Amino acid sequence: MRLGTLFLSAAALAAGPILAAAPPPLPGPLSGQGEAAPVPGRPSLPWEHASPLGWQAEPWVAPQGTIQGGAALPEASSGPMIIHLSGDGTLRISDARGLIRLQIGLPGRPLRAWRDGGVPLAAPSGAWGFPTDSALTGGFGNLRWCADDFRPFLRGLLWVLEDGEGFLSVVHPATARVIHLPLPPGRDLRIRFLPDRLEVAAGDVEKGAPRQWSIPWMGLLPRLAALGPHPDPPKAGTALAPFPKD
Repeated sequence: MRLGTLFLSAAALAAGPILAAAPPPLPGPLSGQGEAAPVPGRPSLPWEHASPLGWQAEPWVAPQGTIQGGAALPEASSGPMIIHLSGDGTLRISDARGLIRLQIGLPGRPLRAWRDGGVPLAAPSGAWGFPTDSALTGGFGNLRWCADDFRPFLRGLLWVLEDGEGFLSVVHPATARVIHLPLPPGRDLRIRFLPDRLEVAAGDVEKGAPRQWSIPWMGLLPRLAALGPHPDPPKAGTALAPFPKD
């Protein structure tokens, strides 16, 4: 018995430094210390690379009625391109043949949604028809840079505010492309599509922080350009035709 006790005591002493050197548990839902740490090797998400926009702080002005900036909203478009947006943020674009052109997840669950140049949708999730062409499909040459109201040139777009209110996702069904616009800080955000600019107002901000922001449509054009058609990739060469002709 004494010999067995001696062996057990020696084993406990040897294991002591190893147990003491064990690292503390990582923060995460299982340890009750906050969000899980990033998983090494996880592919980055599209909106994680979105650079900040040049939002301009402006004095707070309470909204008045349903007219946006004193001008009536453009009419809603229609067409054979169908967007399906589910309550969990899954977005699918299909064409007139029913072929899926794109299926992705948005940064969060849809909170509010608008179409074209700011026409509000009754529900942030559902299915809607969009045209196969728009001002953006023809390139920037079809845009009137000095138009008093730029919103008609936003025809054929879907705008989605997610429940985290960190991004405004813009979908162009005609080209099956999506961009994510980083929003200014604040909670309970209100989006207004004005003739000359996009306006964001927050219902809850830190003390002393701006409550209302805007960016002119011209300032968004570099981002909107990514929604346009991309040139076809060059044809690959072969052994018999290393330099193929178009």
